[in-house]
Amino acid sequence: MPGINLFTPKAAGTVSITSAVGTQNVDLGVAGGGSRQIRVKNIDATNLVYINFGNSTVTASLATGIPIGAGETAGFTIGDDVTHVAAICSAGTPVIYFTPGYGV
Repeated sequence: MPGINLFTPKAAGTVSITSAVGTQNVDLGVAGGGSRQIRVKNIDATNLVYINFGNSTVTASLATGIPIGAGETAGFTIGDDVTHVAAICSAGTPVIYFTPGYGV
């Protein structure tokens, strides 16, 4: 079916976190609106990560974060007040990529 566009990434918009047992966060580059969808990719082969969206002070927690499995890709729609994402893991140092864009 022509004209269907599931996700259009923001040009040069991908950021990453090398997760650790301490929470870390990164600016998503979406301040000022637009790019309300985020594609998340955990490229680690064995370690689960937990993420949380928020402002520049956001933290992630093993108890309350959103789990992203090893090798998993997930998509999220974020609120207008979200500018950052945080990640944490219980083992290893998984790399998680966050790509802002438009679509479903």
